[in-house]
Amino acid sequence: MKFGLWRFYFFKRLLSSLVFFLLLGCVSSNQDFAILKEGQMEITTNQLHKNKSLVIKGNSLFYWKQWPLDEQGVFTKELLTNPDTIKWPISVWGKKDYPPKGFGTFRFFIKQEHTDNQIVFNLSRVLGAAEVWVNGKKYATHGTLSKKSNTSQDAIPALTVEMPKEDILDIMLLVSSFNSRHGGGFPLQNTITEKESFYKTKERRSALEILVTFLILMFGVFQIITYTNFRKEKYFLYFGLFCLVGGSRQLFVGDTFILKLFPEMSFELCQRLRYVCYYGGLALIFLYHHHLFYGYFSKKVVLFLTLVPCLGVIYVITSSIFYATYSAPIFHFFGFLFLLIGFWLIIKALKDKRPFAKFILLNLIFLTITFTNDILNGMLVIQTTFLVNIGLLTYVAFQTYLNQRIRKEKELELQNMTLEIKNMSEQILNNETRISKLLHESYYHFKSKKELVNNLTKIKQEDTTESINNILKSLSSELVEDNQLNTIKSDIEILNYQYLQQLKAKAPILTETDLEICSYIYIGLNRNEIARLRSTTIEAIRKSRYRIRKKLELDIDENLEDYLKNL
Repeated sequence: MKFGLWRFYFFKRLLSSLVFFLLLGCVSSNQDFAILKEGQMEITTNQLHKNKSLVIKGNSLFYWKQWPLDEQGVFTKELLTNPDTIKWPISVWGKKDYPPKGFGTFRFFIKQEHTDNQIVFNLSRVLGAAEVWVNGKKYATHGTLSKKSNTSQDAIPALTVEMPKEDILDIMLLVSSFNSRHGGGFPLQNTITEKESFYKTKERRSALEILVTFLILMFGVFQIITYTNFRKEKYFLYFGLFCLVGGSRQLFVGDTFILKLFPEMSFELCQRLRYVCYYGGLALIFLYHHHLFYGYFSKKVVLFLTLVPCLGVIYVITSSIFYATYSAPIFHFFGFLFLLIGFWLIIKALKDKRPFAKFILLNLIFLTITFTNDILNGMLVIQTTFLVNIGLLTYVAFQTYLNQRIRKEKELELQNMTLEIKNMSEQILNNETRISKLLHESYYHFKSKKELVNNLTKIKQEDTTESINNILKSLSSELVEDNQLNTIKSDIEILNYQYLQQLKAKAPILTETDLEICSYIYIGLNRNEIARLRSTTIEAIRKSRYRIRKKLELDIDENLEDYLKNL
């Protein structure tokens, strides 16, 4: 089997596998719900054995600006009065129209049918700092809980609590939040799982996310190496940087691996890096598409669409995290705008029959689905177990493959152009030899005309057959030389056809005579040679050159020969 065919089957299998894992991330056949009814939940042994993981759904109790702790920090549940209810999942108090900055207590009860197997309560993400109290005892701390904004500190990782083996569990989640526009609480799906099953699943998922992120980063490095060592095409550079920035963002979203490397990293720094990677990725993916299908945007448009995400990066770095979160919807809008611009570019490329445009369009649709799901999760509109990094890996892998195909297509096109230029150069050299010979012979052509004039003068005095024959011979010679001259002119025009078309597009006001003189200058003829070739005077050629300079709007210090040869 040929290498190209083997590579095609390998890529096909890789893409099929990525799509399969992507679908697994979207839909979980193992999912069931632990239903909360007015803060009460009942869990049976069969539910946990059958489904392994139960997503908490329903209504729990909620106490705004109330904690079951007195001024000395002693647990006193009687301090919780007049409860409201709040819906799970996406259980954040901003959904209940409470102010985003503040504190409160989430509370619900679990009744277990059997307590042989210990259960784990997992909060996938916490907006704010939190403490978990179960039956009056503190079981977990997440960040630094405080009623004051300057002392409350959020934490990065998910919050996992191993529940005690008791029949009735009174669970209280104390939360303080001053950094999110959504308020405090738990914006993602939260689950109850058997302890052994939970940790096995967590290890597998963590390993998968690390592997996928590593592959995305490696694709980025590969593209930059390609740009640096092989092809100076800017789309390789920008796509490689996009992979590095996008892959880095996955580290701060998954936030498990990054904490192993930097355990002391603060929530604030992690959140800033998330936004920086997102906004930087917007600018890079736009520049990638722009250079992939170059020539559709003006410099001002490119500058504007690059500057906007850069301003987002500056804003996130300089402002507080609370206000930085308010910028997210604006740049979500710009994210979709950049995707629409990408679609517009590729549709234009399809119309112009650019190579592989239809495959890039297909892959962009895939990226749009991935991006949309990520945004909707971030906006708390939907909640899925969609693995965004697998979606990004699928896009990156396919696009890297297409970049390589485009590169090879351009190399083949360049080889063909080089061969064509070589052939044209040979033809030009041959014709230059012919032109030189013709110019050399033009001197004798001029002498023959003088002799013709002398013979005509002589015939007035003496009408002989010999004189007439001499004149006929001279005329025949003139016709042959004129025919050679016309042939050379025609060859020059054919050889310079593409060049003359570019020159016409650059300066439509040039006449046919101007274009002819430009083509002679382009192939390196001087004024004397052009004058002889056009059967005119050197002064006429000088005036023609002056008119051409004015029409091309050249400065005084600009050389006409250099301009035409570098066009």
